[in-house]
Amino acid sequence: MNAGTSVERMVFFSDAVFAIALTLLALDLKLPEGIPAEQLDSALVAAWPQLLAYALSFVIIAETWMSHHSDFALIRRFNAKLAWLNLALLFFIAMLPAPTSILSDYGDDPTPWPSVLYAANIAAVYLMLAIIWDYAKHAGLMDREMAAHVHRRIFYARMAVALVFLFSIPAAFVLNAYTPFLWLLLLPASWLARWLSAQTEKRAGTAQN
Repeated sequence: MNAGTSVERMVFFSDAVFAIALTLLALDLKLPEGIPAEQLDSALVAAWPQLLAYALSFVIIAETWMSHHSDFALIRRFNAKLAWLNLALLFFIAMLPAPTSILSDYGDDPTPWPSVLYAANIAAVYLMLAIIWDYAKHAGLMDREMAAHVHRRIFYARMAVALVFLFSIPAAFVLNAYTPFLWLLLLPASWLARWLSAQTEKRAGTAQN
């Protein structure tokens, strides 16, 4: 079996895991049975944490799938370590519906653990994305035309997301149910990652001149 076929099989298998994870997310979206029609409005309002947690996890899984698809469009070669790293990423993707359900059911309670479990899972997803991206580049498995500044920009962006969620883990023991507001730091963190990448590229260009 050649390397190209192995990469394709890994991508097909990964796509199936992403699809199953998205399906499992949707299965948790349900209202209690037997709600009278006059109480439906209040039941829908009470269900907004579930909808919010589902939407956030859906966006994260979808964005991770698109990143994974883009990465493996550039990865031309295959080895066992890459396969294991990819399986580690899929482990955390497949696990995500569980902390999503916990966050939606108990996120309003004065306890840090729903946010801690969720943040740890998301941080692990983005750390694995960054590790796969970096490993494929340095192991010579990626398209050789990949520009160094593009590699750095994507790596920094993924690490920025992971660091925001990692930072929110100890903060959760103080903020409790308010911890998800910290995840809004993803916006300035993404900007900072782009700025760092641009500065690194500028220094590299200056050094070459």
